[in-house]
Amino acid sequence: MTVAPDAGSSSPIEVTGLGVREEEIRCYVRSPEDVIRLIAFASVALVLIALARWAEKSVRSVEEDVIALFGFVPPAFERVLLGATNVVGVVAAVGVFAVPLVTRRTRLVGYLLCAAVSGAVVMIAVEWWLDRASSDELDNALADRAGIAGDAYAGTLMLAAVTAMFVAVGPFVARAWRQAGWVTVAVLVVARLLVSTRLPAEVIIAPAIGAVCGTVVVLAFGRPDRHPTLAALAMALGDAGVAVDTISPVAADSRGSNPYVATTDGDARVFVKVLGSEERAADLLYRAYRFARLKDVGDARPFSSLRRSVEHEAMVSMLAREAMVRTPRLRVVAGVGDSMLLGYDDIVGPSLDDLVDGGGDVGDELLADVWQQVAQLRAHRIAHRDLRRANLFVDEEGAAWIVDFGFSEVAVPDTVLDGDIAELLASLSPAVGVERVVAAAIDALGADVVGSALPRLQLTALSAATRGELHRHHGLLDELQREVQRRCGVDDVEYAPLQRVSRRTLFTVAVLVLATYFLLPQLADVPGIIQQVQNADWSWTPVLLLASTLTYIGAGAALGGAVPTRLPAGPLVLVALAAEFANKLAPAGLGGMALNVRFLQKRGVDQPVAVSGVGLNTVAGVAGHVALIVVFLVWAGRGAFGSFELPDPTWFLIGLAVAAGLIALGAAVPATRRWFVRFVWPVVSRALDGMSAVVHRPGKLALLLGGSVLVTFANLVTLYVAIEAFGGGLPFATVGAVYLVGSAVAQAAPTPGGLGAVEAALISGLVAAGLDNVVAVPAVFLFRLFTFWLPVVPGWVAFQWMQRRHYL
Repeated sequence: MTVAPDAGSSSPIEVTGLGVREEEIRCYVRSPEDVIRLIAFASVALVLIALARWAEKSVRSVEEDVIALFGFVPPAFERVLLGATNVVGVVAAVGVFAVPLVTRRTRLVGYLLCAAVSGAVVMIAVEWWLDRASSDELDNALADRAGIAGDAYAGTLMLAAVTAMFVAVGPFVARAWRQAGWVTVAVLVVARLLVSTRLPAEVIIAPAIGAVCGTVVVLAFGRPDRHPTLAALAMALGDAGVAVDTISPVAADSRGSNPYVATTDGDARVFVKVLGSEERAADLLYRAYRFARLKDVGDARPFSSLRRSVEHEAMVSMLAREAMVRTPRLRVVAGVGDSMLLGYDDIVGPSLDDLVDGGGDVGDELLADVWQQVAQLRAHRIAHRDLRRANLFVDEEGAAWIVDFGFSEVAVPDTVLDGDIAELLASLSPAVGVERVVAAAIDALGADVVGSALPRLQLTALSAATRGELHRHHGLLDELQREVQRRCGVDDVEYAPLQRVSRRTLFTVAVLVLATYFLLPQLADVPGIIQQVQNADWSWTPVLLLASTLTYIGAGAALGGAVPTRLPAGPLVLVALAAEFANKLAPAGLGGMALNVRFLQKRGVDQPVAVSGVGLNTVAGVAGHVALIVVFLVWAGRGAFGSFELPDPTWFLIGLAVAAGLIALGAAVPATRRWFVRFVWPVVSRALDGMSAVVHRPGKLALLLGGSVLVTFANLVTLYVAIEAFGGGLPFATVGAVYLVGSAVAQAAPTPGGLGAVEAALISGLVAAGLDNVVAVPAVFLFRLFTFWLPVVPGWVAFQWMQRRHYL
């Protein structure tokens, strides 16, 4: 018997009574198993490194206990043990390299080299970053050991490199050799704890680093494909009582398995699903992702083994067939190596997905038949849980069949069954239309049942394939929801909260992490700030509050004037306050810009117009700032700054010249010009239209420019009032000039809100203008207290309120 060749094979594979002839390694694949291993090894390594870095005292105490525990070894035995450890390490490393070199497996040699080098390099980087100090007791104990030998061969670098090599070679060798490798690593670790002159924590971290590096190498370059060959599948089918003449892979949407079609001696066709350890690993990752992201969607715990998973699918398939659901007959379940296969009678006909893509018609009879099969499943409380067009087939007589029960559950509550209805409604709507699919569903199931599925008719509850289809048909899901609501008489819909962790939650956590990272070091200076400002004249507080509040009114007005759409004043001021909070998380005002764009989009402004509006707002702010600089420099006079000088503009001009050269070079390339005309210019054109609408409307232009000037002017007034709170000493014109120039220079700082740079620039500018340092320092701190620190809490409250009210 001749079997069709495997992918990548150059000749057919023959199955005879004497056995199977196949290539040793057919191809290399990236396996989900390695992703799981990488997550596990990386988690262990990160925990160990974090403990060594941030729990140094506790780790040092444990290290002292470890040194004391192994302190019983006499020096003579230490020398013998160290020599044996060095020999084991060298022999292990040489042995791992020697076998592939002798057998000329150059790819494996490359794996080992990459693993060894990366393990050693990463370990060097980790030790440099940790830069750990030891106690006197540890120093004395390690110094006593230093006399017996050095760490030339069996140090932490070698330990990391050897571990990385063992992990990298693992997919190429049998299980016994993998176990021998881990035993060798364990022996080396224990021996190093006995005789090493390195800190014990580093000896423990090294194998974890090596395991991570070895796994990364395997994941990057692939492991040998362990899927069974076609010949092995044919023999497994024959051993299970289904003798086949031919078998070949088939292109089918069979999630979590590898599909094949076999022909038996009697010309019957068998659809074969093959599942192996890689498919099980992918299923575990998928279930873990759904568990972390979703709740109340009916997911059961993963099965204890691949065999249990296959047995469950076989059981549900037979149960559905007994319930008179039209599904293929299960003919065989068999093991093939480390994999399992299921064989079903093949359906002669296309899937509903292929029928629609091929331009075929889904008639009313076929549509009604599909929903009748779903009704049978629901009557017996069987949830398919992947009921999309790819899993619905149409035979030669036009009858509907349901396939693939790999993700199914039995004896489930109505809420899980409702998920099947929602999935099928959403999957069929792009193909047959909203009205037809809803009408057919109601005819088969009843209005009450279809209406009960409405809370789960949302993108979160749907499969990735269905979500992608709905994204290509913008607005179809909303139309489907309205049609179901109308036909089923549902007045108010409360969609099921299925997200365990939403994007909003992730964003909030990210914001808090960034805020902690950037602001926590500065909070250490809060006692100093309080000490600096406690002698201020607090009768100026109302003026300070009023001046700082005017900055948000001005910012809201400027944003409202930057787009042609009319926007309400209240949310504009609140988004300006929220943007002040967002600006604490990113340099150069990027956080506030992103927040403003999101706000404008939620208010119905087209994305290119929103982006260009925020950019126009920024340009107006720069223009207003420059105009005020000119006014105040002329007003204050040249001698206002003393020895203070502006930065040399030479590098700025050089940067402009380089940018202009790159633009000209890009314009000279035809492909770049075509890309610009096709993709960029339409967006730019829409943005220019929005800007043109603003520029040609005097009211909008006044809001834009007036609001921008008000923001800058209110800030400099706040600084002037802060100086007056400490007794004053400089004219208003001089303070304004110092603020305008100093804040402009500080914007180049890569810190949120110019943290640190603004304070330094303003203090140096005020002192250069003649203000006593005793007044300049606390005055600037008071200014920053009202314009930077105090708005954090109100800004966070405004941010949360706008999120809840769907302004963001």
